[in-house]
Amino acid sequence: MKQLTEAWRAAQAQLSELRAAVERTGEMAKLKVESEFLHRDLDRAYRDLGEAVWSQVKKGNLELPRQLQAAAKAVEEVERRQAEQAAAINEILSEGTEVAGRLRGEKAKTAVAAKGKKR
Repeated sequence: MKQLTEAWRAAQAQLSELRAAVERTGEMAKLKVESEFLHRDLDRAYRDLGEAVWSQVKKGNLELPRQLQAAAKAVEEVERRQAEQAAAINEILSEGTEVAGRLRGEKAKTAVAAKGKKR
């Protein structure tokens, strides 16, 4: 009976330790999720700050220190490349619109000619 009581107490102690470990793991998981949300919020805040600063620099309301000139040049370069790409896309789209218009015109002419032959 004494051995059974000791085994029961040992099992209860192990169960308590296991419960505490599970609770710690759960708390760590919760903190990890909260940390990820905070990291995302920080990234968003940095992005918003950068966009606001860049907007002021472009307007001439703010001059960046010399140490940031290389980063500013990199942003300008990317913006230039984006503008070039947008222009190329617009050119392709306008060419496609022209071709579609010509095809519609040709189809209309063909339809009119076909009606004329049926009479």
